[in-house]
Amino acid sequence: MVLHLLLIDEHSIDTNQCEINYFPSRYDPVRHAEKYPTNTALAPGRRERVIIEKENNFKQPGERYRSFTPDRQERFIARWVDTLSDPRVTHEIRSIWISYWSQADKSLGQKLATRLNVRPTM
Repeated sequence: MVLHLLLIDEHSIDTNQCEINYFPSRYDPVRHAEKYPTNTALAPGRRERVIIEKENNFKQPGERYRSFTPDRQERFIARWVDTLSDPRVTHEIRSIWISYWSQADKSLGQKLATRLNVRPTM
């Protein structure tokens, strides 16, 4: 999983003047592509569309963080503290990212929240 930090204050975006080009957005309704029939003749065997019952989008990032040496973990935390301390990052965005990192690794989320003086939500 790749996590990207969006350094835009969504409240300052005039949605009537520009197109929001990221998904999901709190200001632009979800638009899904039109249904298109699956062509079963193109592939041998059987194709199925299924919903993954229980996704875990935070397992791999958490394992990766825990595989770091303590020095590397410290550098990783310092970089995120620096990034999330940027004045353009709103409290809401900061809290969302701390929540994401807490789901990946509880101690990582706690360390980030402590250094950023934010209450962890998890």
